Amino acid sequence: MSRKSERLVNLTIALLATKRYLTKSEIFRTVAGYSGDAEAKDRMFERDKDDLRSLGIEIELGTFDPLFEDEAGYRIKAENYQLQLSDIDATDIALLSQAGKVWREAALGESAQSGLRKLKALGIEADVDLLTEISPSTLSAPEQLEDIIEAITERRIITFEYLNSDLASTVRKIEPYRLSNSRGYWYVIGRDTEKEFLRTFRLDRFTSSVSQGTRSGAFEVDLVALDEEEMKNEEKFSTARIQVRKGKGANLRSGAKVSEIDSEWDELEVQFLTPEHIIREVLWVGENAIIVEPQDLRETLISHLRAVATNHG
Repeated sequence: MSRKSERLVNLTIALLATKRYLTKSEIFRTVAGYSGDAEAKDRMFERDKDDLRSLGIEIELGTFDPLFEDEAGYRIKAENYQLQLSDIDATDIALLSQAGKVWREAALGESAQSGLRKLKALGIEADVDLLTEISPSTLSAPEQLEDIIEAITERRIITFEYLNSDLASTVRKIEPYRLSNSRGYWYVIGRDTEKEFLRTFRLDRFTSSVSQGTRSGAFEVDLVALDEEEMKNEEKFSTARIQVRKGKGANLRSGAKVSEIDSEWDELEVQFLTPEHIIREVLWVGENAIIVEPQDLRETLISHLRAVATNHG
C-alpha cells in the first residue's frame, strides 16, 4: 500500500470511528501521513477529501455547537458509508472480498490503532468496533475462488470433492456457469455432467481444491436454465424482522428494508438463507440487535445465549 493510500485509509478510519466532528488540527495530530508546514498539510487534506468524495465516501462538515460558532470539523457517518451494488460479476465480488481483507487488516494495524489511541488521549470517544463491522461482508474468499472464476471465464469443466446432504464427501464434475455471493456465502451454479442437470453448490462445503479441465470452451452456458435456477434459489430465502440500534449492525442493514421505530432504534426486514448465518450476524451486534420474528429464530437465538451463559458462567 502506498503512503497516500495508507493515509486515506487512516483518515477514513478516524472519521468513521469518531463520535463527534474532528477539526483539522485534531486530524493532523492523530492521522499518520500529514507532514510539512500548515499550508502543506492543508493542501494534502483538501486533496484527500476530494479523493474520498470521488470514491463515493461522503464527508460531513459540522461543528460541536453551531450556537457558539465553533471551528468546523469533519466526520463520516456509518449509515452513509455503504457500497451501492447493482450489477457486479464474480471478479468484482472477488475484488470486494480482497478489499474487505485489506480494510480489516488496516483497521487493526498499528498505524490506525495509534491514531485511535491519540484520539482517546485527546478525550475524543471513538467506536472502534464499528470499523470491522462495516467492512465488506463477503467474509473471507474461499481458496477455490480464483480457479472457479478462471474456469467460468474459460468455460472449462471443474472437478472437486463436495459434502452431500448426508455429510459424505463425493467427487463432482460440473460445467460452472456463474459464481455469486449472497448473505455472506459463496455459491457456484453449474451443470452436473454425471446427473445432467443444473444445481447450486456452496463453496464452504467443498472439501478439496478445484481441478480444471484442459480444454477451453468445453461447454455453452444454458442461460434459460441458469435464470430458472437463480429464481429457485431466491425462493429459498426467509425473512426476519430485527430491531437494531441506530448506527449499529451495518452488515444486517446491508440490503435490508429499514423502518424507523424511534430516535434510538430501527426495524429491519432482513432476508436470510440459513438460521445459523443470521444468528451469527445478530450475535456479532450483541445487545444492539433484537430478533422480533420469526418466533422459532428468536427461540433459537435465546437457546444459543443460554448455552453460552451455562458454559461460561
